Amino acid sequence: MELKEIRLKIESVANIRKLTGALETLSALKMKKSQKIALESRPFAQRLGRLIRRLEPTLKDKVKLRKRKLRTALAVVIASDRGFCGSFNQNILKSAQKEIQKLEKKSPVTVLPVGKKAIAFFKKRGRKFGRSITGIGDYGTLEELKPLSDFIIKSYIANDYQRVYLVWTDFVSTFSQKPKMMQLLPLEWNELKEFACQSEDVVETAETAIEPSADMLVKEIIPQLAQYLIYQCVLESNASEHSARMTAMRNASDNARERVAELTLEYNKARQEQITKEVCEISSAKEVLG
Repeated sequence: MELKEIRLKIESVANIRKLTGALETLSALKMKKSQKIALESRPFAQRLGRLIRRLEPTLKDKVKLRKRKLRTALAVVIASDRGFCGSFNQNILKSAQKEIQKLEKKSPVTVLPVGKKAIAFFKKRGRKFGRSITGIGDYGTLEELKPLSDFIIKSYIANDYQRVYLVWTDFVSTFSQKPKMMQLLPLEWNELKEFACQSEDVVETAETAIEPSADMLVKEIIPQLAQYLIYQCVLESNASEHSARMTAMRNASDNARERVAELTLEYNKARQEQITKEVCEISSAKEVLG
C-alpha cells in the first residue's frame, strides 16, 4: 500500500473516531437523563400494580376485565426512530417477531409499530398495519403518548381487539437490556408482578370495600393504569436505547482508535522502507560515479 493511500485511510478513520466520540458524549448525556426518568417513575408504576393486584378479588368479574372470546389481538412493538445503537433494535424486533408468531397460532395479530425502525422491519416482512407511531422523542412524556394510549384503550373497549400486548426493551443496567412482552389488556394479574415487584404470596387477597363503586374504579382507574404502563414501558425502552447507543459508540471509538494506531504503524514501516530504498539508491549512484 502506498504512503498516500495509507495517509488518507488514517485521516478517514480519525474523522470517524471524532464523529463516534461526539455521538458517545451526546448519548451519555441522554442516557443519564433517560435512566433517571425511568428509575424515578418505577415506584409509581409499582404502587399502581400493587393496588390493582390487591383489588383483584373485587374487580376480576367486572365486564371490562373479563376475558373475551379471542378473535384478534393487537401487539404494540416499541423500537426506536434512529439507529447507531448496536443490536438494540435487532434484538427487540426479532424477539417481537418470534412472540407474534406464537400468538398467531391462536388468532390473527395486528401489529402497531412504535418507531421508524419497527415500521421498516415489519414493512420489509410484508406485514400490513393501519396505524404506526413515530417521533415520541428521546425521553417520552404522557402527552406525547396520549394518542397511542387513547387508541389502544378505545379499540379494546370497542372490542376491536380482545387482547393487547406490549413488546418493549426493559432497562436492566447501562450494559444490559432485555426484550420483554406483557399482556396489557385485559389486565393479567400475574403479569402485574413485573411492576408490583412482589411475589404472589405477599399480595393481600381479602375483599376490599371500594368507594364510590368498583364499576367507577374500572371505568376511571383501569384506563389510567393502562396508560401509565404504556408510558413506563416507553421510558424503559428509551433508557435502554440511549444506553445501547452510548455503548455502541464507545466500542466504535475504541475500534477506530486501534485502527488508527495500526495504520500509523503501517505508515511508519512503509516510510522507513522508502527511506532505506532511497538511501540504497543514492549509495549505488555514488559508487557508479566514483
